[in-house]
Amino acid sequence: MGTAVSPLWAEEQALDQDKVERIAVTGSNIMRVDMEGATPITTITADDIAKAGFATVGDALRSSNLNAFGSWGGGSNNGWGSQATVQLKGASAFHTLTLLDGKRMAKSPVMDGGAANINTIPMAAVERIEILTDGASAIYGTDAIAGVVNIILKKDFQGIQFDGRMDRPSQEGGDSSNLSFTGGLSSDKGHLVFTFEHYEVDRIMQSDRWYTQPFLKEGGNPNDYQDWVNISPTGRTLTQGGAGGWVYSAPFANADRRCADVYGDKFMGVLEDSDYPGDTLCAYDYTKAAATSVDQRRDNTLLHYTYELGDEIQLTARAYWASNETMDISAPVPGKISIPQGLPAYTTEEGLELVELLPDPYAAMTFRFDTAGDRVAEHHDNIYDYLLALNGNHDDWSWDLSVNYNKYANFTWGTGYQLVGATSDLVGYWDDASNSFVGWDPRDPNSVMPGGATANYDKRMNATYLDINGGVSLDLFELPGGLSAMYLGGGYREETLDSRVDALAEAGLIVGGNGGSGGSGERDVKAVYAEFVLPLLESVELNLAGRYDHYSDFGSTFNPQVSLRYKPVDALLLRTSWGTGFRAPTLSDLYQGTSEGFGYITNYLNCYTEGEDIDACARRDYAPTRTGGNQELEPEESESLNFGVVWNITDDISFSVDYWQLETTNLIEELSASEIVRTQAKLWEAADAAGVPRPDVSDIYPSTSISRLGNGKIDYVVSQKLNLGLSEREGLDLKADAKFDTGFGELTLGLGWSHYFKYKSTYAEAGEQILGDDLAGREGVPEDRINLTMAYHYGDHALNYYGNFIGTQTSWDYIEGTEELYELDSAWTHNLSYSYVLPWNNSVSVGVTNLTDEDPVFAYDGTYNGNLYDIRGRTYWAAFRQSF
Repeated sequence: MGTAVSPLWAEEQALDQDKVERIAVTGSNIMRVDMEGATPITTITADDIAKAGFATVGDALRSSNLNAFGSWGGGSNNGWGSQATVQLKGASAFHTLTLLDGKRMAKSPVMDGGAANINTIPMAAVERIEILTDGASAIYGTDAIAGVVNIILKKDFQGIQFDGRMDRPSQEGGDSSNLSFTGGLSSDKGHLVFTFEHYEVDRIMQSDRWYTQPFLKEGGNPNDYQDWVNISPTGRTLTQGGAGGWVYSAPFANADRRCADVYGDKFMGVLEDSDYPGDTLCAYDYTKAAATSVDQRRDNTLLHYTYELGDEIQLTARAYWASNETMDISAPVPGKISIPQGLPAYTTEEGLELVELLPDPYAAMTFRFDTAGDRVAEHHDNIYDYLLALNGNHDDWSWDLSVNYNKYANFTWGTGYQLVGATSDLVGYWDDASNSFVGWDPRDPNSVMPGGATANYDKRMNATYLDINGGVSLDLFELPGGLSAMYLGGGYREETLDSRVDALAEAGLIVGGNGGSGGSGERDVKAVYAEFVLPLLESVELNLAGRYDHYSDFGSTFNPQVSLRYKPVDALLLRTSWGTGFRAPTLSDLYQGTSEGFGYITNYLNCYTEGEDIDACARRDYAPTRTGGNQELEPEESESLNFGVVWNITDDISFSVDYWQLETTNLIEELSASEIVRTQAKLWEAADAAGVPRPDVSDIYPSTSISRLGNGKIDYVVSQKLNLGLSEREGLDLKADAKFDTGFGELTLGLGWSHYFKYKSTYAEAGEQILGDDLAGREGVPEDRINLTMAYHYGDHALNYYGNFIGTQTSWDYIEGTEELYELDSAWTHNLSYSYVLPWNNSVSVGVTNLTDEDPVFAYDGTYNGNLYDIRGRTYWAAFRQSF
């Protein structure tokens, strides 16, 4: 799947029956005669996706070798549970532009308006996907830094078709089903296509997979918390303050009872803690309550209509609606109850011997709020997309005009969260008069927590885009290689973002929530662009393109592109391209409101003032970091270079290889609070040594600041988004296809291989941006990704194979007791499918994905990369199609 090289699929549009047919290809506004262009394009048809065993567009794109380092595919316990992305060339998802029929797809406000959610694309409506692996800002504007994914929808379907499919993993969880209807009508002047699709998938609980369940380290002590993996210390544990010697202890003293006997089967212990001898605790098995993946229900509807208004004008109208409902289940909130008044020791009516918590300002209890139930976030995503377009042609020129409006609305209803500090006020007291405890005792499982501590974590997010584009294509003059052509166009776009969380969450008063406000803002963008095709010789074609964009908020940018194709012989094509690209700051980047998050900050300033070495500083303060948008941000910028060879060895065997470089600068990043404090300390140290006034950290990192208390402790740190980073990437994409007529059927083979030579990025250190080591081949950055396809067709029978290879990766961890780095093994997964065309306009298909039931490849600490590896395991599926 995804290895087609020659000829490239393209959207065929005949301009005149008496002229050579020209086609539209992703990455150009000019209709062309030649299918093979100067920039590399890979095409995946809907049939390819189905035969490879994938039920959704998102799964297919995320498995492509061009998505080399993997990408987000949805998961639990985060604000992105309903989302999925694709990341070409290992770049950010914000650097890959996603189009629907050449027009911008609605960007998700859940991702701050920075990327499209490919989970919303209906499989039933897709004809093919064209992936341009070259920068294309000169054509499309912002975001096309690493490439473009163009989803081409069905337009010429006739009749009625029903499709159904069921997927059933051999392990627990992850069952999925989809049902679709496609209908098409045609007349002499018009064509109508309608599709509807329903898809649903069940969640996978963490307890459904052995590697996300609790397990004891090899040779570990089952009574030692430190030797367990996948459990939380926040269960039921008293944390004594200074009056109690800072000892942690389980809340009860009964030697004959386990934590599970007292608090339920999700609690483990009583366990010891070898890092703090003498401490005991009731740990918590969160995997029995938390999901790894989410429940999803999706409905998509597409209506596409074309009508010939006259001999030279065609009307296109499209309406698209997608509705996703996602349920994200996380374990109950892990919290800490401050109990400065302490709790007395006594024995309950059930015989539970409760341990004393001595009165102290720091006396507390870590408490898993399972009594309030799981945290459940219900995400509701709705996309509305409307397109109205006119296309015309007359003699040697043609024109187009389109209006595209889309809106992406998300609402999240989150329950099971906690108000900050509210539980402290609910804790009861010992009444001497009645010689009993009055009110809620968090140590006692039979003592009911009163209401008033739970809270919702709700979010409402909306993003809208109005895009108006038009242009004229002209044939210019004859050159030695043929007729030159030009396209001149312009566009106007309006964008809005309104992303808010409820007031309590905005103030940081909700425990256990995630995903803050994206802010609110609006802007407009005006653009003019031009493109030229110059056939300098019969074998040499030069392509020039340039685009000027003016944004109402940050200003203007201009991006050129030059590409050249050379065919020394008909079977061989040499190509090269160079261009610049950009990503405009999102409205969230610019206008996000200030939010506050607490964490430990290394106090380098205090170390310096106390005469200690800054680099060896170990003083840490628990303080908030205030973050938000920055209206002074500039665009991220890129420069890309590509050299390629395409060789059509025979009519049935083709091969291509493309070497590419991509450099991105001005990357928008957010500094850690500790880096800001360290930079300030280094500035003071240098200034004091030179005997000059101490500069402020904002001189190095604009809009950042540090507030300290009178005793030198950090009060808070302000860290805004800044244009700081740089990355350098270099790789090779190889594709090959072959088709053989065996006399007993047709055999086709395909190969897609992506190899990375270099992957470097900068990091901040004391005010300087330092280009780091080459990460290619390190953990999370495999050097090699391979897709291998084989298909055998004989009459009404078809047998298909799809292989997905992820290369080895070198860890950052040394194997204990050695100086050898741990290595993550390579992984091969294999999909098989069989299809049979029945004689009644119908067909059946059966298959299995991950045939050998491979688990993810694990890092040294036992975790795995969910962006690279699928946890569903071996999955059997069956599909049926009926046409009329």
